[in-house]
Amino acid sequence: MEIKPYQPDSSTDSLTQLLRDTYGGSKHFDYFLADVKKAHAFCIGNGNISFHPLAGSEDGKMRAHVALIIDKRLPAGEAFFGFLESPKDASVFNALWSRLVKEALDKGVSVLKGPVNGSIWHQYRCIKESDGSDLFTSEPFSEPYYYDFLTSCQPAAEIPYYSAYRDPFDVVLRVIGEDSYDTLAERGFSIRKTGRVASEELLAVATISKTVFCGSWGYTELTEREFADLYSSEKLTAHLNALYVLYKGDEIIGFCGTLKEDERTLICKTICVLPRYQGLGLGNALAHRVHLDAKKSGFERMVYALIRDGNKIQNFPKEGAVVFRRYAAFEFHL
Repeated sequence: MEIKPYQPDSSTDSLTQLLRDTYGGSKHFDYFLADVKKAHAFCIGNGNISFHPLAGSEDGKMRAHVALIIDKRLPAGEAFFGFLESPKDASVFNALWSRLVKEALDKGVSVLKGPVNGSIWHQYRCIKESDGSDLFTSEPFSEPYYYDFLTSCQPAAEIPYYSAYRDPFDVVLRVIGEDSYDTLAERGFSIRKTGRVASEELLAVATISKTVFCGSWGYTELTEREFADLYSSEKLTAHLNALYVLYKGDEIIGFCGTLKEDERTLICKTICVLPRYQGLGLGNALAHRVHLDAKKSGFERMVYALIRDGNKIQNFPKEGAVVFRRYAAFEFHL
């Protein structure tokens, strides 16, 4: 198989076909493909990024793919790798990886982080363990053997994540958040639930996210325009079940989003509170409200999506929580 660079705006259709051949039968493929295309556009139309895709071709058809993504907002010498696709053939993967490493070293890169499609704001990680259940909406697609291929390249660090569910989730209502939730008003806080994300709410979500996650592994600062392109009000509104916005007076200080997976399953996305308001039980209050509304609406299962190991959500009660997928991202020192 021949592996070589290509112009990043010239083979989008070939990459799309490769993804369709690999994942096209999955229920959420269209959602996944839309995110990949958005991430690809983010890379090739961005003055902060030097984008170097590599394609492995055979008989005139793309069979493997990876890209070196050098974002100047990362520390010097660091870069991402992403858009990783390979057949289950160790020799093909090793050739692809060797060419990626050569490309990185030639460009002065000594640390590779990934798989990351564009930035950590885009879909990334590979699946490490699974109970075999279907992927949920917004979950990253990944072939199960990618984890083994990547660990064989001897990463310097593995960054673990997981997704879990509770079915039923009444224990959350019994154990956490009730006192914090019931005293919100007297402490000057309030929670607003909305099904439509206004532009001022989107801006607040962006500001809070940047403040809370700026110390995270692989963090890159997005401009307001980049964030709006990635998380437009229209996109969030189309896919959200609800956005819960936490206020201190008139100031937005936190949020949590939910997505409806099916008639009995709700996905709980990031619970986020500005650092100066953390430690006051406000995250618990948000969680209590989300679970209370879910129960009233007839949902039976709550999915906690793509949580970093060590996240404070682990302080939730353990009873009834089932981890059904584990993921990993990696750091390689070249």
